[in-house]
Amino acid sequence: MGSEETKEIQWQVDELLNKGWARESMSPCAVPVILVPKKDGTWRMCEDCRVVNNIMVKYHHPIRRLDDMLDKLRGTVSF
Repeated sequence: MGSEETKEIQWQVDELLNKGWARESMSPCAVPVILVPKKDGTWRMCEDCRVVNNIMVKYHHPIRRLDDMLDKLRGTVSF
């Protein structure tokens, strides 16, 4: 990767962090990133998260349906 591409990736990562759309991770995993040119001449950052998704801990219990959770809360009072 050239120095211009490295600068562009760093700029895009800094923008995402500043906007709050991304946050720093303490994970030992790394995700490969490439830049793809867009029609208007700018760059789009694309990452391949398949490896991280494969090692993540899956849900041990299914997520409950909203209807079931609301039924359990019916009649409760919060202050």
